[in-house]
Amino acid sequence: MDGIDRERFGPFVAQLRKEKGLTQKELAQRIHVSDKAVSKWERAAGLPDITLLIPLAEALDVTVTELLRGQRAPAQTSVSADEAEAMVRRVLAMSDQEQPRGGPDRKKWGIRYALCLVPAALSMWRLMTGMTRDADHWLTYYPAALMTALAAGFGLYFCLFARTRLPWYYDADRIGFYQDGPVRINMPGVRFNNRTWPNILTGLRVWSLLTMGLSGAVCAAAKWVCGPGLLAAYLPMVSLAGLLAAIYVPGRKQENSGA
Repeated sequence: MDGIDRERFGPFVAQLRKEKGLTQKELAQRIHVSDKAVSKWERAAGLPDITLLIPLAEALDVTVTELLRGQRAPAQTSVSADEAEAMVRRVLAMSDQEQPRGGPDRKKWGIRYALCLVPAALSMWRLMTGMTRDADHWLTYYPAALMTALAAGFGLYFCLFARTRLPWYYDADRIGFYQDGPVRINMPGVRFNNRTWPNILTGLRVWSLLTMGLSGAVCAAAKWVCGPGLLAAYLPMVSLAGLLAAIYVPGRKQENSGA
C-alpha cells in the first residue's frame, strides 16, 4: 500500500507555514493540536491523523491533494484516475497508523496520577485494615475500597493509555459509544467524535484522580461523624454520578455548541 512521502510532506508544511507567517504554535492552535505535533510533522518524524488533513489544508490555504503530494499543483491540472487511487490508498494508510497513546500531555497527567496514587494507596491500606479489624462493619469500608481501586484502574488507562484522537469513522457517523480493546463506554445522548472526545477524556481523567484520592477520606469522615453504617458505606458511591456527569456534561455541551 502506498504511503505518504514524509520527506516531501514535512518540508512542504514548514514552507507553507512560513509563507503565511505562522509559528508552529500558532498553526497548532488553529487545528487544535500541540506545537510538538507540528514540529514532528515538519521534521518528517511523523504524519498527522487523517482527520486533520482538511483543517490543516484549510489553515495553510492549499488543497488536501497538494498536501498529499507534498507540492503545489499547477493551475488547471486534473488528477488522473490512477493518481486519485494512489492518493486514496495513502489516506487509508495514514488512517491505519497507530496514534500515540496518552497524547502530548501524557507526562503531565502521568505525574498527576502518580501524585494521587500515594493518598489512594494509603487510603486502601486503611480501608483494608478496617475491614480486617472491624469485621462486623466490613460493609462500611468495602464500597470505598472498591471505588478507589476502580478509579485507580480507570485513571491508569485514561491518563496514560487512552486514545486522544478517535479514528476517522467516529467523525463520519453518529457513534454513541467508545471502544478501545476491553474498554467500552456507552452513553445514550452523547455522540463520540473528535469534537467531543477531548472534553470527555479530560472529564474522565479528573473524575478518576479525584475519586481514587478522596473515596477513602469521604468514608472516614462520614464514619467519624455518623459512625459505621449506610452513610459511611455508600457516600463514596456518589462519585458514580460524577462519572456520568464527566461523560455527559462535556459531551452534550460540545455537541450543542457545534449544532
